[in-house]
Amino acid sequence: MSQNYQIALAALVHDIGKIMQRAKEKIKSSLKGQENVFCKYTNNYYSYKHSLYTVQFIEDYLNNILAEEYLKVSAKHHVPETELEKIVARADRLSAGLDRREYEDINNEESKRYNYINTRLYSIFSNINIGKDYKSSNYFYDLFPLEVSEKIFPQKEQYKKRDTNESVNEYRNILNKIYEEFQEIDFSNSVEEIYNTIHGILEKYTTFIPSSTINYPDISLFDHLKTTAAIATCLYEVHKSKEKVDNEFILLEGDVSGIQNFIYRIVEGEETKKNIAKSLRGRSAYVNVLIDFISKYIVKKLNLTISNVLYCGGGKFQLLLPNTQKVKEKIEEIEKEIQFYLYDKYKTKIGLVLAYIEIGEKELKNYADCIIKLTDKMNNAKNKKFINIINFEKDNFFIKTKKMKNLCKYCHVNEVKYGTDICKECDTHIELGGNLVKDRIKYVVYDFQDQITKSDICVEFGKLGKVHFFRELPKEVQGYLIENINNTGNIGRIKFIGNIVPLDESKVASFNTIAELSEGDSKIGVLKMDIDNLGTIFSRGLSGENRSISRISTLSRMIDLFFSGYINKICQELFEKYKTQLKEKRIDLDNIFYINYSGGDDLLLIGPWDWTLKLALEINRKLEQFVCKNPNITLSAGIYICDSKTPIRITSEDAENYLELAKSSEGKNSVCVFGEILNWYGDNSLEKSIKEAENYKKWLENKHISRGLVYNIMIASKNFNKENRPDLDIIPRIAYSLSRNITDKDIKNYLFKKLITSDIEDSELDFIKVPLIITLMKTRKTKEA
Repeated sequence: MSQNYQIALAALVHDIGKIMQRAKEKIKSSLKGQENVFCKYTNNYYSYKHSLYTVQFIEDYLNNILAEEYLKVSAKHHVPETELEKIVARADRLSAGLDRREYEDINNEESKRYNYINTRLYSIFSNINIGKDYKSSNYFYDLFPLEVSEKIFPQKEQYKKRDTNESVNEYRNILNKIYEEFQEIDFSNSVEEIYNTIHGILEKYTTFIPSSTINYPDISLFDHLKTTAAIATCLYEVHKSKEKVDNEFILLEGDVSGIQNFIYRIVEGEETKKNIAKSLRGRSAYVNVLIDFISKYIVKKLNLTISNVLYCGGGKFQLLLPNTQKVKEKIEEIEKEIQFYLYDKYKTKIGLVLAYIEIGEKELKNYADCIIKLTDKMNNAKNKKFINIINFEKDNFFIKTKKMKNLCKYCHVNEVKYGTDICKECDTHIELGGNLVKDRIKYVVYDFQDQITKSDICVEFGKLGKVHFFRELPKEVQGYLIENINNTGNIGRIKFIGNIVPLDESKVASFNTIAELSEGDSKIGVLKMDIDNLGTIFSRGLSGENRSISRISTLSRMIDLFFSGYINKICQELFEKYKTQLKEKRIDLDNIFYINYSGGDDLLLIGPWDWTLKLALEINRKLEQFVCKNPNITLSAGIYICDSKTPIRITSEDAENYLELAKSSEGKNSVCVFGEILNWYGDNSLEKSIKEAENYKKWLENKHISRGLVYNIMIASKNFNKENRPDLDIIPRIAYSLSRNITDKDIKNYLFKKLITSDIEDSELDFIKVPLIITLMKTRKTKEA
């Protein structure tokens, strides 16, 4: 095993002894006299006894791969002596964002506390504050292996009192599962694959375990282990280079531009319409694969580990790298290599921009400030993203030199051979979009050496390498970087993907089929959502002393878990309600929602228009619970309702425009539908609009009111705006219509109170537009539509 991987693995498992200590595992007799070697002696007491457990774990499960020297590197992080031991010790401290004195005090205190076994991981979200009043409450997670279920939602601390024996048993159960999976590791595999497998096991079992149980235990043990490994590898590379640098780290960000235009650059017509849904989804999946691949390719080229990929999602990634001259030169070389590949394939339609800042120990402890500086650097870099290409291509960059013939019918970009109407790339997109659904494709395998010859789907990146997708994993790929798609049951790394789509006899249903599942008007709803003020949340959401790299890692990973993983469960649960409420509809699909993409902090979904409104509400409701009902973390949405034949590039742009309108409202935290900005709940809200529409629908069906009346009120309400000197002549006209057209006394009084007799400030005339539009659409008959 290379020294880089030795130091990384030593750091990755350095605190695994904490689980054993909390499970009250027995120390082997051979280690009972070793406290003086691995534990610190203060005040007539040996502290940091978890280090002794770490030794025991390494001896039992990693002695055939981790050299004895690195056993001490891992376990002596509280009493370091050699240079390598000091590297892991320092990385441990920097990961937590503490100076040496704070670090010693906290770890000493933890080992003395009897109730440390009962302390649970607190939600990072309950500590976020960007200026909105919020009385922080302690929300915690139960101890459990990572899975997509209700368990990922934190509970208030008073939720239940814990018995220490019960806590010990919970830790014991997790520990036994870790033992079992470590025993399954094939140590004949490549060093990289062994490390990646261990990384995946620890992510699965330590995500909801607190790293420290003192003060505010909101750092996941996994994020602490991962970032410690990343920092240690960087420190080791700088140490090995013997270069004198003030700042030992490079924080690098990669941004892939042109994503939206690329995804929606599909020619829509008679020849292509049957595969539009698959092509759209396939392009989204391709972009995510591309970004994943590039981030892993860079750390691979630099002989670093996947732990150095701090974040990857939403069109960008962040890497922690060693600040050496060799690394800087390599970054420049890799950047050009990838940029020229993308330019040769896509010209300027997709581009990669890399930007980095040099940071030291001080900056690493206040990691959120680093993100602000890096964002500024990235914005400057985007202004000259094609400078390398321009310098090389010169005149050819600006002048089109080749006229293309016989273009692909889907993209109208790539040339195809005569007799063929689809290019290889678009064919791959359709294949991806049709198969990357539910559990049809189970594994992703990254092949940087171009050695795998056969797979179910292959995405090629020229000389850079390939990404393969498999339904079942053949033995010959066992030594590669493998990720399990949405499956926490298998050993190794997990990749969560929003992969719900409506399948009709194993085929992806068309948008027209989805539209027909609506009640009344056959339309689709295009939903775009993202978290408000995310940049501010990362840069200022945590108090100064809490802006450590491990906390930011926990924060970003948990957000992605919701949007990449839990979103599938929300769609599935709402689909079950759909089947229950609309039994008269014959449903041959296994879902009604189509996730185009979902990850990072945003999503775009398509569904029957009326149920897309409900889906938006449900996603917002679930996110509120997920973030501890903290008003500092909110969601905005744009919902564009249209005919299923409307080109998707137009509908997605309109949904984006609606999202921007929602975010333009004071405080954001809004949804825009039918061009109207609404709250989520309460007055003037989407929730109230849906409920009000049900009243009008019932009255229409019972013939208490007419569609003509509903339509007239809706038209009148469009000219009534309390904010801009409303036309008060509307009031008597509506009063006349209500008096003439409604015979039911209760309904007439209800509407007069809401629309006519109330104070002008309390009138719901300017709110009533959305409920009435929903009513008209839900009660529209096929011929009328």
